[in-house]
Amino acid sequence: MKKLSLTAAILLLTATAWAHAPAGVVYPAVQFPNGNVPTIDGDISDWDVITEAYWITHEQLTETVTGLGTSWDATDLAVRVILGWNATTNKFYIMEDRFDDAIWVITDWDSMEFQFDADHSGGRFGMFNELTDSQEEADRLHGAQAQNYGINNGGPGTMAWHKAQWHTMPPWGDWATSQSVPEGGEGFFFAETMITGWDDLDWNGSDTSVIHQFEEGEIVGFNLSMVDEDNVEDSGAYDGYWVLSAQTDSFREGDLLTDVALAPIDPDIDWANQATAVEDASWGRLKATFK
Repeated sequence: MKKLSLTAAILLLTATAWAHAPAGVVYPAVQFPNGNVPTIDGDISDWDVITEAYWITHEQLTETVTGLGTSWDATDLAVRVILGWNATTNKFYIMEDRFDDAIWVITDWDSMEFQFDADHSGGRFGMFNELTDSQEEADRLHGAQAQNYGINNGGPGTMAWHKAQWHTMPPWGDWATSQSVPEGGEGFFFAETMITGWDDLDWNGSDTSVIHQFEEGEIVGFNLSMVDEDNVEDSGAYDGYWVLSAQTDSFREGDLLTDVALAPIDPDIDWANQATAVEDASWGRLKATFK
């Protein structure tokens, strides 16, 4: 990996006081200048100009269910994820660049789930039925202060793991995917997602919800879980559950999310060449070994 850019390094050094899981770790989310916000179309070339300082890869993930831990095998599953934001659109952006020896994203359960806590308030945000006898109250609390999303998850689109789905669609959210091979083949899957941050999401609609206003330098809660399923004939089983926070219960507990800092505009990124940028040579060499 290259050294962090100066701005990203400063963020990592000064923001650790907010750390959740893993303790002491803060990842930067790149700030897109106006005019360089990615087009959500499944073509990830918009992101190729972004330096390694902003990459999250399989090397930062921990398998928490089957016992693999940090024993990752890049010829089985490898991933590069970049997080971003823009002050004018007030949106958060996520890019997934995934190699898989057996892609089952659209028709089955090879998925990337992610959790987002825009105001960094922490606490329980999912599965309230065990805590209340009221289904109405459980529905209102589920996803209110943080949200759990899945890309595809057995069907095209971004799905929110609670009763509200409207905020995954424009103007609140958007998504697009593409892949290099048909389902079941060995190759690459690409996804771009745009979401709105919420201080209070009411599944009944935007009129009773409170949008979060992103600010440069603030810390948000984020986690991703990468599901790897190679044998779709074994229904319900999977080969790995890879988690950024290294905590399985991060799908419902805000205190177990990973801290992400909203970075200032980085002068080390050549935004003028965004349209013609070529992905970093180190990632290109690594991807070449997968074939």
